[in-house]
This record gives sequence, C-alpha cells and structure tokens, in this order.
Amino acid sequence: MKYKVLIFLSFILLLLDVKAQNCYPDSSKRVRIMDNNIPNEYTCYMEMTRGWHKYYGSGALIHPRVMITAGHNLAYFPFVKRIPFFLFRGTRKVDLYFGSIDSGHYTTSTSLKLKKCKNKFFKRGYWINSKINRDFSIIILPDSSIYKKVRGHYKFVSVKPDELQGSELHITGSPGDQDLFEMWTEGTKNFSVVDASLHYDLYTVVRNSGSPIWIKDNNNVPQLVGVHSRGLDHCNGSVLINAETYKQVVEWCKKSGINLEK
Repeated sequence: MKYKVLIFLSFILLLLDVKAQNCYPDSSKRVRIMDNNIPNEYTCYMEMTRGWHKYYGSGALIHPRVMITAGHNLAYFPFVKRIPFFLFRGTRKVDLYFGSIDSGHYTTSTSLKLKKCKNKFFKRGYWINSKINRDFSIIILPDSSIYKKVRGHYKFVSVKPDELQGSELHITGSPGDQDLFEMWTEGTKNFSVVDASLHYDLYTVVRNSGSPIWIKDNNNVPQLVGVHSRGLDHCNGSVLINAETYKQVVEWCKKSGINLEK
C-alpha cells in the first residue's frame, strides 16, 4: 500500500510539472517607443520622492482623474518595513510624465504632493506572503487637465480569466536598464492566471513597477488587465484586474467623490 501511495504522489507531481508554465523573459523582444502613440499617451513615467531619495516607476491613467500603479511605489519598501520612520512615510511627492519618449519629449507632466487616504490609496500588507494581488495603488489627480491633453485613458473594467483566452498581453513602461524617461513595450501570449494574479514571460526590471499590463478589446481599445508587481521564480507577475481589485479601486475613488462606474 505504501508503494502505491508513493507512485500516486509521483504521478500527481509529474502532472503538475507538465502543466507548469515555462517563462524565459527575453530583453531583445522589447521595442522602444519613439513617438507619441496610444497607449503610450495613457502611460506615465514616474519619479517618486520619499525622504531624501528619488525612486522611479510606471503607471497608467484609468479615468480622467485617476491613475493606477504598483502598491509598493506609493507605500514603503519591504526591506525597510521594520524601521518605523520609513514605515509611515511612503511616497510624499511624485512627478508624472505622460506620453514620455525621452527627457525632452513627453505629452504632458504634473507634480503632486501625496497624502494617504486623501489623494493616494493602497492596501495594507501588500508584500505579505508575496501577495501580488494586493500590490496596487491609485493616485487621485486634482483635475482632468492630464486627460484632456492625452485625450483618453485605458479602459478599466473587471476581467474574468476566461475572457483573456487567446489574447496577446502587452506591457508598456520604463525599464530600469534603459535611460530615464524612455518607454518600452512588448507583447506575449505566454501567460497564465494564478489565483488573482497574472504570470507572464514579459521582460521586466526595476522601474517597470506599476507598468500597465494591457490587451486590445474587441473594439481595438487598450484595456488594462493588470498592474506589474515584480519577478517570480521564473515568470514575472502582476495583480489581475478582477472583480475584487476593481471593487477596491471603485471604493477608493468614492472616498474622493469620483464615480468610476459612470
């Protein structure tokens, strides 16, 4: 009986291994964005200030007054979470550049001071047990001037995993192995949905945090389906914009008098 159990367990492990996703991110597949285009217009290169230091990332406009990015861009970094001084500071100031190509060419920019639960929102414990599904945050913009200049935003609705079947997943963001302000993009069909996250072979490095993960819907409109978080064992991953994530963003927006569902 003992050997039968061992054989059965070996069989199960073999099945899991066969079904495992193979990810081999390749930096050569990325393409640099050299001119203003959609959805680059809806994507922002971010310079964030916390304490005396600057950090860099990416984000996406999802409403005339709302942009979304990774939770750890606005909260605190996990490796300093035991230091109370840093724990509560997070990002206090941010410079946003939409439609960025290089340091001298971008569609529009703005600089904001941020305050938790006023114009920045993120989930607590976003890094606990590698919970990618918690690693997202939003910034409430003071008005719709950015939106008027970029003339649109990513479609933002909840996504069911089966709705992504056959789609090509894209990333647009500012990778840290390239010059500041540069934006790069890539597409892949090698992805999977794991719990409330997306796993893919898109090549990402520091500064891709918060990069929009998007598809084109049936009307060829760029639709946000994820927000890049970080690398995993072999793949890279983002939160999935599922019903729970969507509901949380809607609730945050309501606190600022914005009805995201209109």
